[in-house]
Amino acid sequence: MVKILTVEDKELMRRIIKVHLKSLGFDIHEASTLQEADQKIDRNNFAVILLDLMLPDGNSIGLFDKYPQKMTDRTIVITAKATISSVVEAVKKGAFNFLEKPVDKELLIAQVMKIIKLKQLTNGYKSIQTEITSDYAFDNIIYESRHMEEIISRAKVLAKTNNTILIQGETGVGKEVLAHSIHNYSLRRGETFLPINCASIPTELFESELFGFEKGAFTGAIDSYQGRFAQADRGTLFLDEIGELPLSIQAKLLRILDENLIYPLKSKKAVKIDVRLISATNKQLNDEINLNQFRKDLYYRLKESTFMIAPLRERVEDILPLTRHYIRIYNQIYNKNVTQLSRPAEKYFLNYSWKGNIRELKNTIKSIIPFKKNCTIDLDDLSYSIIDRKEPREEQFMTLEEHEKRYILKVLKATNFNISLAAEILGINRPRLYRKIKYYHLEKAIRL
Repeated sequence: MVKILTVEDKELMRRIIKVHLKSLGFDIHEASTLQEADQKIDRNNFAVILLDLMLPDGNSIGLFDKYPQKMTDRTIVITAKATISSVVEAVKKGAFNFLEKPVDKELLIAQVMKIIKLKQLTNGYKSIQTEITSDYAFDNIIYESRHMEEIISRAKVLAKTNNTILIQGETGVGKEVLAHSIHNYSLRRGETFLPINCASIPTELFESELFGFEKGAFTGAIDSYQGRFAQADRGTLFLDEIGELPLSIQAKLLRILDENLIYPLKSKKAVKIDVRLISATNKQLNDEINLNQFRKDLYYRLKESTFMIAPLRERVEDILPLTRHYIRIYNQIYNKNVTQLSRPAEKYFLNYSWKGNIRELKNTIKSIIPFKKNCTIDLDDLSYSIIDRKEPREEQFMTLEEHEKRYILKVLKATNFNISLAAEILGINRPRLYRKIKYYHLEKAIRL
């Protein structure tokens, strides 16, 4: 089993990192002080070390000098106090990379897996990489809506191309899952998939972080640094929240896409790269263009191929399948035996707006399951969840007939137009449901 050491004085941060990595099959060890880290590194060989620089009893950077063979090229510095000088010093001493707090889960996993892959530690480690990669596959995406069926169908075709792809949609709709699945279905599937959240990078570090820098590029740059584009060479770079990219970097990104060359800070020559770019945003980039916050030429270059993922409230058919999926997952994690939603809870889930989309649905189930003592989730269980039971919804300001029409259509879609099941959920008989379908002119909408 792959052994990973987390050196961090904050218990909550250690717990978060442990949750992120332990479920993937890693053996996680922890240290909260410099002395404890010293002892554990001395007695063990860790595949990856996640190292906080500032600890209660000293600066941990000295561990690189004491254990160069055990830490070089396998240490990720994680700190809330990262500066360019401290990062450069850590990289010079052998750190593989750095991450800032709060740690992004996908980026953490990507960096850990890259260390394991580059080192080629054992065939066993490679099998773990294959297992993790297989989680991001089109066959594992949960959906029943025609909308998602069309998206997956198009994505499978585009995955085999080298097109630049832009994925748009609200927060939590699954943009990164789609991007990762496209990578794993492509000819680059054996190479790196590197996700970057543009909103998490400080403005002054964008250029050096993405494109790298040469020794002496700025005060404290005592060694060169390979940027994210170079790290993803031959693979896929996923730029999430691309709308947060500074204008000055947008121009350079456009040049990279056109030339397949990067220019590290203070470098006198360009570096050839082969990177497939997939980007995502929850912003309306047309609005950003009108506000002079996003370049029009870059926008059209990014949307060489594009996807618009609808919010969950507009593809109601996917709500119950996703709910059942996450119930199964958290049953295993918390050793519970929940099997269903009660009819009132099911109605509420179908009618709730899910402003956080799939992420909100997942976290709702995650917050309910630990407290369950029977097999059914009911409305009362929502008191343990993160959703707002008092949420003002648009339907509250509609006429009663319009509210009923929309709700009937939601239930029909959620049941895949099964009249018997829809009538049961609505609490009416089949003849009455047929009359309402005719009254509200829903025949064409449901393709009877």
